[in-house]
Amino acid sequence: MTMSHQNRNYRTCFYPLRLLGILLVLLLCSLKPGQSSSVNEIEILIPVDPYKLPDGLTLVGPALKDIEVRVKGPVSVLDDLKQNEPRYKLDLSGVAVGMESIAINPDLIKMPAEAKITRVNPAYLTVKVDRLLKKQVPVKVVVSGEPDGSYFINGTLAKPATMLICGPETSVGLVDEIFTKPIDVSARSESFKKEIAVDLAEGVEICSSSNIVLAEVYFAEKVSTKRFAGILVQGKNTIYEFNISPGTLTLEIKGPLNIINNLQPQKDIHVFVELNNLKPGVYVRRAAISLPLKTTLVNVEPELFTVKIFGKKQ
Repeated sequence: MTMSHQNRNYRTCFYPLRLLGILLVLLLCSLKPGQSSSVNEIEILIPVDPYKLPDGLTLVGPALKDIEVRVKGPVSVLDDLKQNEPRYKLDLSGVAVGMESIAINPDLIKMPAEAKITRVNPAYLTVKVDRLLKKQVPVKVVVSGEPDGSYFINGTLAKPATMLICGPETSVGLVDEIFTKPIDVSARSESFKKEIAVDLAEGVEICSSSNIVLAEVYFAEKVSTKRFAGILVQGKNTIYEFNISPGTLTLEIKGPLNIINNLQPQKDIHVFVELNNLKPGVYVRRAAISLPLKTTLVNVEPELFTVKIFGKKQ
């Protein structure tokens, strides 16, 4: 056998092996880093979306818990599944008022073709169903804290004054009015307005798009009544000497607490008898009383005074 003939046989055997090697390299390069064709098994949580609930009914209680699903498949498929978890649509078209247990159908859980569901927990979902009730109720404003010591809350108002609530009949049927979240009025004295949310019982909702009301809080000054004794009675507008008996009186005055508490009777209250055009003699007269602004006279003792005017000029 010649050398050239041997070379031809060698090349004939070598080329298929070389081609197989190239194909193997290309296959390895096409794989993602860390990717393996091995099969694994994982657990994922799938959220539940109730739908097709009959008109006039509503669910009672907390939201349904997620379903635990065990899935088997290639690692790469399971990794993608973790990032894009499916959801389970729970068909409620056949439920009625009361407790209902509905079987989980694994076939309704959308999975990649390479993945297989091996276990579902729980096998049943239990829902509580009640009639849906709508009701128009008044809104009351709630305040907390104490206003300035000289003021009190004279009134509150909510706009709108009523709201439409809805929810399970067993919950909404017990509600005759709803309240705002507390509004702090500590140390305040000026009326104000504030947007505030209403505070709802569990299971009760506002049927409209917003649960916000405009609350108005009104303040007024506290009013107090106090007696002031020994206030001097003076004479006025005469050229004669005179004597007024009794020379003092007692007043009962009503007004804002802050003014009454700070009132100085000998400085802020003026009491006098008008003596103009009175000639010497004895007269019975009433006294004129001047009080601070925002105060009113409740009682005076005595009401009449004896005035003696003498012939001697001052």
